[in-house]
Amino acid sequence: MAKGKVRKHTAKEIQRKIDSHKSKGGGKKGAAARKPKCKLVCKVCMLQSPSITTLRIHYGNKHPRLTFSPAEYGFPDEDEKQAKPAAKKPAAPAKKEEKAKSYPPNDKIKDALTKLYTEKAPEKLGNIDKIMTKYDGKWDKLEEGLSKKFGAIDLNAMCK
Repeated sequence: MAKGKVRKHTAKEIQRKIDSHKSKGGGKKGAAARKPKCKLVCKVCMLQSPSITTLRIHYGNKHPRLTFSPAEYGFPDEDEKQAKPAAKKPAAPAKKEEKAKSYPPNDKIKDALTKLYTEKAPEKLGNIDKIMTKYDGKWDKLEEGLSKKFGAIDLNAMCK
């Protein structure tokens, strides 16, 4: 005699019986399953896309020579989106373009930095050469950083 329970049906037979009662996707019951999950289709290569954002990325990658227009897919253009909020809010006054500020020669700037650091932060005097090489030609950024640390600083005024 065999030990344990005797099986009346094999696993294969049981699975076939379960599968026979499942919907296979035909008729009215399977209509929802047959509908496309993606709501947008690329008009060039027929790729399905779930959103306008992914379709925009697809155009940038796969069709770089073509311009992407959301209006073709029933979405407002970016220009229209940006124009509407601008109409509601008053436009900020346009800033006048600042001319590139001219700065004195490097040796004068180095002397001014030495004087500044002697007064305000003598422990940083050893870093002046590093600062000069780091900000060479970017004196406006140096001026910004110094102003944050020490208050309003004007390199041109300091060098005179």
